[in-house]
Amino acid sequence: MTGSLVCEPAKLDWSAASGPRAADYDDVYFSAEDGLEETRAVFLKACHLPEAWQGRRHFTVGELGFGTGLNALALWQLWRETRPAGAWLDFVSIEKHPLSPEEARRAFAQWPSLSELSERLLAQWPPRLKGAHRLVFPEDGFAITLFHDEAEAALAQIEARMDAWFLDGFAPARNDAMWCQPVLDAIGRLSNPGARVGTFTVAGFVRRGLAEAGFSVSKQPGFGRKRERLEAIFPGEASPEKPAPGRIAIIGAGIAGAALAHALSMRGCEPVLIDKAGLAGGASGAPAGLLTPRLERADRPHVRATLAAFDFARRLYAGLDGYEACGVIRQPKDEAEAARFAGIADLMDDSVVWRDGALDLTNSGRFKPAHLVTQLAGNAPLIKADIKQVETGADGVSLRDGEGRSVLEADLVIHASGAGAGMVLPDISPSAGQVAVFKGQAPARPVTWGHYVCAAPQGVLVGATHVRGEDAGPSGPAIESFREACGVHCPELELGDVVETWSGVRASTPDRLPVAGALDARTFILSGLGSRGFAHAPLLAEQLASLICGQAAALEKAGLEVLEPGRFEMRRRRREG
Repeated sequence: MTGSLVCEPAKLDWSAASGPRAADYDDVYFSAEDGLEETRAVFLKACHLPEAWQGRRHFTVGELGFGTGLNALALWQLWRETRPAGAWLDFVSIEKHPLSPEEARRAFAQWPSLSELSERLLAQWPPRLKGAHRLVFPEDGFAITLFHDEAEAALAQIEARMDAWFLDGFAPARNDAMWCQPVLDAIGRLSNPGARVGTFTVAGFVRRGLAEAGFSVSKQPGFGRKRERLEAIFPGEASPEKPAPGRIAIIGAGIAGAALAHALSMRGCEPVLIDKAGLAGGASGAPAGLLTPRLERADRPHVRATLAAFDFARRLYAGLDGYEACGVIRQPKDEAEAARFAGIADLMDDSVVWRDGALDLTNSGRFKPAHLVTQLAGNAPLIKADIKQVETGADGVSLRDGEGRSVLEADLVIHASGAGAGMVLPDISPSAGQVAVFKGQAPARPVTWGHYVCAAPQGVLVGATHVRGEDAGPSGPAIESFREACGVHCPELELGDVVETWSGVRASTPDRLPVAGALDARTFILSGLGSRGFAHAPLLAEQLASLICGQAAALEKAGLEVLEPGRFEMRRRRREG
């Protein structure tokens, strides 16, 4: 499927002092009288917040029409003031025409009382890329999952159940696609029993549509000049919440394991890392690495998922020591690849630009792997052991080493040991690789073309080879291939003596996509990350943590399916008829 990978931006009219107006819809983003108070009356109070989340471990609010993000800020503020101890709030919203961060900042200037939260939101403001974008604010137990797409298309991709809805699209007369019956039916399908709806409109077809979708609808006094508004409630009583998971064993202490420890810890779980090599060993122990997106000239589920993963990772690393957002130059190998790269740039936003015969990856960067792994692992306990057996029982899992000795008892286990995860998923295979550090002066910005060149602590790092299996091969031929490749792609670079060599084993899959998901009720996996572990692991860990804790998915449903660990067995069965 081809087509642009980015949404059309919002077209704003700022001529009114009261705030922005959507030029294409001839409607305002919020009330000219007091947008914040309107939000509190029409959405927060209508959905019985904060009373509805008292005593809850997890609560989910859905929204149609993210707009400036005002509703998100008002909800977030109320949550901070009234949050139950240790609870988590998911806010899942949809926006077809995203605002730029500069436009959002201009809108937020009207509400100084929200300035702290608005600055934190702006710091994570997502790009206009289509699909789901996850923004996490762990200090407040709060996450936003923002879908950039048409309402009906986005609702079909949401994997969550809502306890409340804010229906805040532009007026039905000007934006009927957001209020059509398939959209309202999807809202019913995605609602928990007892879910409440708040909206400003009382249009007859909206009342009838919500009723047809299963809601009990009532008119209520409106806000400001609007005489009436709607409230609705989905029938039934909410089911008792499942208890939170406790101790979670994570086999593997590289970037996948560390990202899992980070995502689980901020949800109040007890992750324990287990690795025979210790922290940041194996493929996560290289002297330096590049964070770049996986790029394809298509709008497909796995493309959306991996682009979202890259963006999530770069925002996460921006707050850590050991990451430099310096940008990366991606050179084409030949004319055919140059044409492909130029086509990719046409589908992307300004984070991927074709100029001077190469791709300028402006949001990419360089990192120190061990630094990032150590910070993400945080205070999670680490056990040095080689797990050879995992026994699953009714009450938990038991992990044993090669001698049959018990290493750990836990509620759940996640296999995140790279190629070692082949013990539970044979479709994962090893792929060995080498890098080398030479004396010399690195280019001002990293350069990649298949191999790559970047600064390293002791000189210039050049990498990386890809050899199927666990044997990276002799260092001599790899060193000479690095020199030859640099002579072609970076002729101005002078490589001196070799300072250091490093080799490691990555985990690969037949379709070169990661695996992330459940193998059974107590067994999960995150592996197959290939050479993009640091780009893909954080969001996939966030997704697994959400799955384990019963929270809103971090990816589109189609993206979850293409990364599902059972996909290889399903393909074999289809081939066999």
